Amino acid sequence: MSTIEATVSMLEAMPEEARVKVFEYTQQIFTSRKPANPFVPVGEKEVLSTLAWSRQQIAEGKGLDMEEALNGLGERHGFL
Repeated sequence: MSTIEATVSMLEAMPEEARVKVFEYTQQIFTSRKPANPFVPVGEKEVLSTLAWSRQQIAEGKGLDMEEALNGLGERHGFL
């Protein structure tokens, strides 16, 4: 099954109210004046600076365990 077929199948299985919400959200994306990509381009200097800061945080023991971080995101956004 292709991605489009799976998407159509999922939409067909949804209650009408949920399909309307998906339609409204999709319509909002296409009519929004905001750029489609919320991430602004950054230069090499900024990337390296952020990387250095991140490495310093990890060296100081301030890093997050990836599994805990992902579980936290999942709980916060209703995936878990």
